Amino acid sequence: MAKKYTILMILPDGSLADEFCGRLSADHEILRAADEDEGLQLLHQYRQRIAAVLLDIGLEKASGYAFLRTVSGNILYTAIPVIAVAPQSPEAEDLTCLGHGAADIITPPCPGPLLAKRLANVIRAKDSATVAEIERMLKALPSNIYLKDAEGKYVFATHYWHHLDMSGNPDWTIRGKTDPEIRKDKENAILAYESDKQILATGKGTRYIIENEVNGQPEFLELIKEPVCDDNGQITGIIGLINNVTEQQILKRELEKRSRTDELTGLYNRHYYEECIKRLHKRKEFPVSFISADCNGLKKINDTYGHLVGDEYIRMSALLFKMVLPETALIFRVGGDEFAMILPSTSAKEAQTLIDEMQQKAALFRIRDQQLSVAFGLSSIHAGTDDLISCIEAADRDMYVNKRKTKKDIP
Repeated sequence: MAKKYTILMILPDGSLADEFCGRLSADHEILRAADEDEGLQLLHQYRQRIAAVLLDIGLEKASGYAFLRTVSGNILYTAIPVIAVAPQSPEAEDLTCLGHGAADIITPPCPGPLLAKRLANVIRAKDSATVAEIERMLKALPSNIYLKDAEGKYVFATHYWHHLDMSGNPDWTIRGKTDPEIRKDKENAILAYESDKQILATGKGTRYIIENEVNGQPEFLELIKEPVCDDNGQITGIIGLINNVTEQQILKRELEKRSRTDELTGLYNRHYYEECIKRLHKRKEFPVSFISADCNGLKKINDTYGHLVGDEYIRMSALLFKMVLPETALIFRVGGDEFAMILPSTSAKEAQTLIDEMQQKAALFRIRDQQLSVAFGLSSIHAGTDDLISCIEAADRDMYVNKRKTKKDIP
């Protein structure tokens, strides 16, 4: 049978040491030290195995409680209880060792079962104190670390954040409550509770990000949840970690936006246009209309006023499109002065009405002595089975036909 605990005894040779060693050695592994210096060496060497220390109270009083002061001040030994051993009932002076960190005082005669029980209680109490100490340390971290039981109820959480409804009660506790009971955002709370039930049922952890709004600003929280199991593999709860990843997510969105945005106009770029075309067959907002557009007279503006003025002409065209087209429209700059527009749930007749409006409002824009002029082309598809490429090419051909007509009209 395996030994239950490893006990370090710092007791000088004699009847006291023999008595305690005899009572404990049958069930526990005993490490013997004759004095405090040897005891500290053994404690350091075997600190991961030692469950408790039995320390002669006479040695401690003679050294000014040096061992207890060394152990209590070192985080390496925080979880190891020290039990003072006295040859007789402790006097008032002996009780001083408790103030220096001793967990208990025992004296002979101490029957084996009573000694084993007191030893187990001291070790268990020290373990509990260590858990509390760990919880205090975790609270120093910016992340919120929490534990839930097998019913999805909180056991503890290191932080109470603003997304909880605590009703201004300073004595409020999260213990024993579920997410739907305490969170302000009930939709996210229900999703979290359902996620917990899935973890408890399957034993599989999860990781996801939720978005909240705080004082009109977005907030992103990353949740990492894993099951907690006992020695038999039974799921007893959930350990979770909540990180505020707002800064990272905003940066990520900004980078994603830049990767698909044309710098000159603020419209989507050609790369994103090609992505949208690839995904278009999955859309269900049919009919879908395509508009091709090209600036008229840009070369003349560039040659006359320079490319900076030409860039402004291109930006004017983009402003015209955004002024008229609905928010559901996707507008792309696909070349120097070439544009493409995708209009979901828009028939050819409706798209033509929008083109007519853009041509009318183009008169509102003028740069130097040149009025804004844009050539448009139009084509539509009515189902995902239609030939998408042919439709886009048809809109381009229609645009070039109109462009040639426009060139004849521009002096």
